[in-house]
Amino acid sequence: MTLHPLLPDLTGPDLAIAWAPLDALSGAADPLEWEDIANASPHRQREFVAGRLIARALSDQLCLPPTPLRRAEDRTPVWPADRVGSLSHCDTLCAAAIGIPTAIRSVGIDIETIGRVEPKLWPTLFTERETRYFTSLPPETVALETTLFFSAKESFYKCQYPLTQSWVGFQDVEVKRADEQLLAITPTSGTPQPWHEDPIHTVEITDAHIVTVMLLSK
Repeated sequence: MTLHPLLPDLTGPDLAIAWAPLDALSGAADPLEWEDIANASPHRQREFVAGRLIARALSDQLCLPPTPLRRAEDRTPVWPADRVGSLSHCDTLCAAAIGIPTAIRSVGIDIETIGRVEPKLWPTLFTERETRYFTSLPPETVALETTLFFSAKESFYKCQYPLTQSWVGFQDVEVKRADEQLLAITPTSGTPQPWHEDPIHTVEITDAHIVTVMLLSK
């Protein structure tokens, strides 16, 4: 299994992040994991197993023991107490991040195909300020930027959910550029919380795909 590491400046003995093509993640799910997906479509089973395989490989890198990664009633992974993590997949790729809880409080990862966020979706996904920003951009950059902003909200949601157990809508937070590789996120109402403070990292992994990662350290 060949994994493509991500964000090497952030990773180390307490954190592993990588992506891989779905076709490169061959193997079987743990029997207990399979119970959670046995009745799903073949396509969904493939995505589910791929996510577990990459999570298992990253856990091995961190010297964590193998253990089934079950699915909760809300469809989120039930991470063992000795690790935190996040999974994502798109049309042909899968990504995961695994951390050690003594160093990493929470992590969220999202992988997307550039251009999937069509303008007709903007009123649902983005605030008026975000939309004004997109319309000010050169047309050739809009597909990438809207995909990154959408993905950042997905990564933020995955990062904050284990801490809050709260649903956050797309209009509840606002994303803006911090620099070429980082995005910042703020709530559109209420007081910012600690999980709003850290930046969201962005990576263009292929000509057609991006990854965003939000990391909360201890």
